[in-house]
Amino acid sequence: MTNAARYFWLPVADGSHGYGLTRHAFPGRRANASTAAPAHCGKTFALAVPSEMDWICAPTCQECNDTLKAGHAR
Repeated sequence: MTNAARYFWLPVADGSHGYGLTRHAFPGRRANASTAAPAHCGKTFALAVPSEMDWICAPTCQECNDTLKAGHAR
């Protein structure tokens, strides 16, 4: 097994976009996550089971994306 950082993306309630949800990246594995977790952008969100439409409509958090691309995962 590699030592690569693990993370998962999840649409969560976030009023910063018109749809009301945003896809954020969270450290670890989804199966091990609790009911709330800090995202790689530094904000903490409640985690719930998203619908298929949530995955389609929720935009990606650019700050999470940039943090992961730069290799500075928190």
